[in-house]
Amino acid sequence: MPACSFKPCALPNHDFALCSPQAPTNSGLHQLSERETCSKSDIQVKNGFFSESTFTYPLNKQTQYKCKSGYVTADGNTSGLITCLQSGWSMQPVCIKSCDMPVFENARARSDGTWFKVNDSLDYECLDGHESQDGHTTGSIVCGEDGWSDKPACYERECSIPQMENNLDANPKKDTYKFGDVLKFSCIQGRIMVGADSVQCYHFGWSPNLPTCKGQVKSCAPPPQLLSGEVKETQKEEYGHSEVVEYVCNPGFLMKGSHKIQCVDGQWTALPVCIEEKSTCGDIPELDHGYVNHSAPLYHHGDLVEFRCREAFTMIGPRSVTCISGKWTQPPQCIATEELKKCKWLKIFASEGNPSDTIEFDHNTNKSYKCRGKSEYKHSICINGRWDPEVTCKEEAQIQSCPPPPQIPNTRDMTTTVTYQDGEKISILCQENYLIQDAEELVCKDGRWQSIPRCIGQ
Repeated sequence: MPACSFKPCALPNHDFALCSPQAPTNSGLHQLSERETCSKSDIQVKNGFFSESTFTYPLNKQTQYKCKSGYVTADGNTSGLITCLQSGWSMQPVCIKSCDMPVFENARARSDGTWFKVNDSLDYECLDGHESQDGHTTGSIVCGEDGWSDKPACYERECSIPQMENNLDANPKKDTYKFGDVLKFSCIQGRIMVGADSVQCYHFGWSPNLPTCKGQVKSCAPPPQLLSGEVKETQKEEYGHSEVVEYVCNPGFLMKGSHKIQCVDGQWTALPVCIEEKSTCGDIPELDHGYVNHSAPLYHHGDLVEFRCREAFTMIGPRSVTCISGKWTQPPQCIATEELKKCKWLKIFASEGNPSDTIEFDHNTNKSYKCRGKSEYKHSICINGRWDPEVTCKEEAQIQSCPPPPQIPNTRDMTTTVTYQDGEKISILCQENYLIQDAEELVCKDGRWQSIPRCIGQ
């Protein structure tokens, strides 16, 4: 019977028995010795530590390690697991230096990462109306051993007081104007304004251009023709200074730019553009208890479909839906006529006499009323339990108009001097080789243009 002798192995706590015919038979050695445990002393966690107090682990047992603050595992976690195997620990745990997504001041990141390795860079951009101290709207920082190379901060941008001609006056008067501020102009008596009557402060400065004041102005010839569109109203042979004309696009075409142009001292402001809208709408929205007389397999931009309700049902809402850029507008509802809700009598109606036995009003009832101290009547209709418009005697806030829309950098020419009302929108078209970012429309709200799009080079 051959004897055995020991030969040490390189792995700690792991000795194999090697048979040798020269070894004494009564040496008392085991034929094979295998690892049964792993020890924490066999391994170190670089930039981290073991989170459990146990010192030795049996085979196939896992232990957790954690990274020090400012460090993460290779996959970006703050902790990891290793397993005790017959060959030793399953891996060498390593924690690497990292930077978390920084806290931005009036700025936003241009990537979606949550952590960054040393030497990784992060691009950021300032929010609208803000810029860095050196006047830029974009920047970049680098993750280093001591954290980020800089704190990304942007500051509210200001518009300087514009240079104006002597005949022009502007209000309100301030030392500085901030993003969103509106400046309104007037000419001295006897002079006529040529251009926009108001401008707004944007991240790219004042827009549109400031007006001038003249003693005389010219009239305009009929407005120019619009490719794939037409003038909404009947045309005249001559248009006076400041007269406005509105355009509409042909069915299947979408308007980009200001749909209104204005005669300004003998010249019309920039025409909009009608672009073919190739997206289509599929199936008509389903309407419970309703139907359409005719349907088509495909609907194009601007197509309209009218609904009808079945017998004993009443329609609530607009009768039709329209295909707009590949999506249907909100459909109406068909509600059982016997289930229509009534509208309650309101105290405001007391001016028309005390309520009779009937203190509720049926659907579609038209009610008129007068507010105290007012001579004109207001009207409201009962629509399925609600008065439309709202019955109220509150003073209506004056609806503010917006200045003429801005000429956004890198967009098609949309110079106009026409003011817009609250809620109106203008669709923007970028120049060639530029893509629109953020919103696609300018929105007039509370007397200023909001949701300002950007055109970014490809």
